Amino acid sequence: MRTTIDKSFEVPQDIDMVWEHLIDPEKIMDCVPGVSIEEKVGDNHYKGKVGMKFGPMGVKYDADIFYDEMNQETGKIVLSGNGIDTKGNGNAEMKMTIDVNEIETGGVKLDALMDVVINGKIAQYGGRLVNTVANQLFKQFVSNFTKKLADTESL
Repeated sequence: MRTTIDKSFEVPQDIDMVWEHLIDPEKIMDCVPGVSIEEKVGDNHYKGKVGMKFGPMGVKYDADIFYDEMNQETGKIVLSGNGIDTKGNGNAEMKMTIDVNEIETGGVKLDALMDVVINGKIAQYGGRLVNTVANQLFKQFVSNFTKKLADTESL
């Protein structure tokens, strides 16, 4: 099952602070519900866990996460990840492009485009449920990320 998720949001902080958080897994991944980084494997390659619930079914993936591109001049970050269900019930892949743009009136606009492929038991729930869960996770991420930036700014 494949789905595409296209989301945008704005934060009031300056672009350098936002960029610094986005390219540092230690600062950004704890904002993503159900994601944890366990080790740095190499330049821009990390191993971690991804867990989430789809209706009555929960899933945990052992994941590889890659920063494929980080270009501050163009404001573009490309992340990819793949994971295998820890119970052997499938796998998932994700590619996300984030465009980071300064807003003339102040702050930063972030546009995220995710292409997600899910195979196995979770795929039987279909794109509608996956999109509903993704929307909830995205709202939580925006809330967590916005709070983390505000907390950092007040230090």
